[in-house]
Amino acid sequence: MRAAAQHFNVPWSRYRLIGVLELAAAAGVVLGIFWRPVGAMAATGMTLLLIGAVIFHRRAGDTARDYAPALIFLAASVAYLAVWVTAAPVH
Repeated sequence: MRAAAQHFNVPWSRYRLIGVLELAAAAGVVLGIFWRPVGAMAATGMTLLLIGAVIFHRRAGDTARDYAPALIFLAASVAYLAVWVTAAPVH
């Protein structure tokens, strides 16, 4: 992970913070199964983090293959939000 932080020219402390935010967002998405608003907020946060990841990969000159996982999970986050927005409210 330190090598990745160096590759992206991100200080290690900030890179660790990004990891913590990713874990919190993933946990929030799981919690969203039981409490939908938390899931929506977490998926929104995850979407923003993944957009940032794609931007950092592009700036670092990485190939699409290098950032394909970020794109895949970005698509999953957007799909989660789309389902959340279009689903009937839970009573």
